[in-house]
Amino acid sequence: MHRKVYSFYFFAFFCLIAACSSSNSILEISSTRQSSTTVLDSLIVENNTTSSSLTSIQTATTSVTTSIPTVKESKKDEKSSTLKNMDGEALEESTETTLIIDDLLLEEISQVAQENNAIRVPTRENPLRVTTIGDSVAYDADPGIKALIEATEMAEVENRSFGGVGLTQNGFEVYLEESLANKPEVVTVMVGGWDLAFAENDQEKYSEIVESSFEKILEVASLVIVIGMPPTPDTEGLEENRYLINRIYKNISNLKEEIIFIDTNRVLGDENGKFTRNFKTFDGEVHQIRKVRDGKDDGHLCPFGAVLIGESVFAEISRRFPIPHTTDAWWSDNWVNDQRYDDPPGGCEQTSVN
Repeated sequence: MHRKVYSFYFFAFFCLIAACSSSNSILEISSTRQSSTTVLDSLIVENNTTSSSLTSIQTATTSVTTSIPTVKESKKDEKSSTLKNMDGEALEESTETTLIIDDLLLEEISQVAQENNAIRVPTRENPLRVTTIGDSVAYDADPGIKALIEATEMAEVENRSFGGVGLTQNGFEVYLEESLANKPEVVTVMVGGWDLAFAENDQEKYSEIVESSFEKILEVASLVIVIGMPPTPDTEGLEENRYLINRIYKNISNLKEEIIFIDTNRVLGDENGKFTRNFKTFDGEVHQIRKVRDGKDDGHLCPFGAVLIGESVFAEISRRFPIPHTTDAWWSDNWVNDQRYDDPPGGCEQTSVN
């Protein structure tokens, strides 16, 4: 499916920083370069003819067309704000100068959004409303999604995932109705495990249930982001049926531009899209992204797994609701200490597997 990708060119933004700053640092813009960067450092803009993600979250080295620093508005009670140049060096700006830069940034975003038919441009006064629904794996992913999106200060996220949720499970209709009560503009859906047996027995019926569920969401929301069921350990024997339901999700997402499918084989899988417990992420370090339970690999997520899901969701949202990526270290905030990441105890501490 053809996806529109937004191009952000903030040359005036950079000139203003260079003129106002007392620092001798020079901001450099390269139209084409190789760098070890991800969307954590910049918004990556790809060719408008592609429908792939803004960037490959899996690899540390990414080829980009244009790289733009991201800036967060200064809070009203702050005396100063810190901006960064392309080398990550701090540029101190007065409150007045920062507000001018923020206004320019937001003006540029609004202009690009208008040119590319964005759904709308969220603001602090009118933040984007996002709701997440799904099963226990989604429950693990929720804090990462919420942390990144809310760090922009232009969105509010309601997490409603919990164990046992499936489109074919009793009570799902009521659960969905309650989840849509606050009229979210974006709904993320991450299910699958509890639907595997049903889908295997009747693919056609399951496809009808999936399509009907997404249509109900779109009666309220403008965008449905379907996060594919992530790779599972080979020992669980679920991969064949997992591929089956993910194929159904993807096929249905191809029917409507308002439905986006995220392929978690690419987000959480190894080079072959298979299950992996440890993963080299954006910082170049290897982190545990999946849990260990009873001495065996488990499909549930550790904090860095939630980080990768959060980045992939943000990339899709920011295309249709332009918001700047935060420069804060949101991936190491207190949410990573949530009790769910210590269930089972020590499950995310890179326990060895026999």
